[in-house]
Amino acid sequence: MKKVLCLLTAFLAVPVLALASSPTPGTSELVDFTRTIYGYLGIGLFVAAYCLVPLENIIHLRKSKPVLLAAGIIWILVALAYMGIGDTHSAHEAIKDSLLEYGELFLFLLAAMTYINAMEERKVFQALRAFLVSKGFSLRVLFWITGLLAFVISPVADNLTTALLMGAVVMSVGGDNKKFVALSCINIVIGANAGGAYSPFGDITTLMVWQNGKVAFSQFFDLFIPSLVNWLVPAVCMSLAIGNASPKVLDEKVEMKYGAQVMIGLFILTIITAVSFHNFLNLPPAAGMMLGLGYLGFFSYHIKRREGRMFYYDNILGARNKNTIKRSMSMLQDKTHGEVAQVIDDLPTPAFLLNKDHVITHWNPAMAALTGISAKDKIGTKDQWKSFYPQVRPLLADMVLEGGSKKLVNKFYHGKSRLNKYIDSAYEVSDFEPSLGEKGKWVYFASAPLKDENGHVSGVIEIIEDMNEDQETRTFFDIMESISRAEWDTLLFFYGVTLCVGGLGQFGYLGLVSTFMYGDLGATAANTLVGVLSAVVDNIPVMFAVLKMNPAMSHGQWLLVTLTAGVGGSLLSIGSAAGVALMGSARGIYTFGAHLKWMPVIALGYGASILVHLFINSRLM
Repeated sequence: MKKVLCLLTAFLAVPVLALASSPTPGTSELVDFTRTIYGYLGIGLFVAAYCLVPLENIIHLRKSKPVLLAAGIIWILVALAYMGIGDTHSAHEAIKDSLLEYGELFLFLLAAMTYINAMEERKVFQALRAFLVSKGFSLRVLFWITGLLAFVISPVADNLTTALLMGAVVMSVGGDNKKFVALSCINIVIGANAGGAYSPFGDITTLMVWQNGKVAFSQFFDLFIPSLVNWLVPAVCMSLAIGNASPKVLDEKVEMKYGAQVMIGLFILTIITAVSFHNFLNLPPAAGMMLGLGYLGFFSYHIKRREGRMFYYDNILGARNKNTIKRSMSMLQDKTHGEVAQVIDDLPTPAFLLNKDHVITHWNPAMAALTGISAKDKIGTKDQWKSFYPQVRPLLADMVLEGGSKKLVNKFYHGKSRLNKYIDSAYEVSDFEPSLGEKGKWVYFASAPLKDENGHVSGVIEIIEDMNEDQETRTFFDIMESISRAEWDTLLFFYGVTLCVGGLGQFGYLGLVSTFMYGDLGATAANTLVGVLSAVVDNIPVMFAVLKMNPAMSHGQWLLVTLTAGVGGSLLSIGSAAGVALMGSARGIYTFGAHLKWMPVIALGYGASILVHLFINSRLM
């Protein structure tokens, strides 16, 4: 074994015999490493890693992990290959180019995913779903409506989100009608993929084409009719197999949360901003999308004010602290009575203030909601006990205001209290309060003395938390949580693919493939083949490879490859994220075999869309 390792090490250490002449060190001239050990190992690694991607749902290994590993090793091989010919500069510059390409797409997608997650949290998509399932449409009508909505929503949202939304509708209504559910899922996948092909925002591949400047934003709409044909041809055929029965009407109502309509408007404004950055300012669209994320950030601040959470920052990437009362107490440290009085209304937890005479001076909105008694009925009184107990007795706040003697606290809360670790002379208690609600409530509360600018106690605060409420399911809006729910596995997968393909391009393999496909086969045949490949291999690496090849072809051919890469994934259920997601949602009903059964009519639509494009856009070819 040692001899084998030594031999392999020596082999890699030998300077590479490049087919092209060695460049001057420090230049970026591409060297042909396709017939070297580095190139062979790179190809082997990529193939091995990618073979694991389709098995994700079987072996439960995230698709990002193998390509991330392969990407790192491939670039080690690229660096060693160039170092072997005395070039320590080219690999560095090349990987920077790949990182820049990925960085722009990453920021663009992150902003778009955050908006989609934010609208989902505001129940935008759930409201649409509830509307559809409650209208009593016949199965055939619902087949057409869900397919059409998949076609028109996916250009704005991504095809994955669109497919899951429409899939939930057909599964809710279809029930035990497996044939209807299966056909509708196929229709939704085709519609979502076709709709995504005529918009830069519909699919990652179209986004890549737009950001690389191959197709302008308005020019994508030249693909509208071919995309429509791609969906309509198989849809018409499949609709004939669906009966016209009417399913049972489901009485489902969902109201969108506050700010949902504004978020939709901000998302549209963000798209306009990204397009304007690209078309008028010659700036990357990703910069426009991040500006749009700023729009959402400021609106989320408004929502936070409305929800009474001004005392807190949004959690980093959505991390939750379950015990909100402890957070409130920790943030009261070193604050004077006056400073606390200014922010008490912004606390999400119920709280009130007493002055040194035990008179209520502040009763925040959360406190009014908990007790059902408004601030105007409490402020200026000493009736704080009435909200919690049936007869007069001191509250924890009263005891803390009197010096917080342990003896006095134990008299009323023996075995239920403890000193707070953040503030001196502050106590925490867990107890049952019989006057809260209809049957009383278990609450967790804390009280701390408040001092004036001179350090003298001038009042007290008491903060209360309803222990019956699950703090993890609170309906607060948090933009950081929306960011945290982005498709991180997809984003990391895309990173791995970008660097893998970029590394193989540095070896020279993309040049060989480009010569064969676009030189020997011709652009039309090659671009048609790209769509077929995307049904088996994810369309992201296929399109990225085409962009890295950068073949010399007309604008019409760039539109064609954009179309085929987008809709080719519909040929098989595993050919697109939409198909894979619906196979998981409708497990056992929408399957690989069920989709494969209708592949001939899907292929008919694929071929028809290409012919329509070649005809109506012939001037561009």
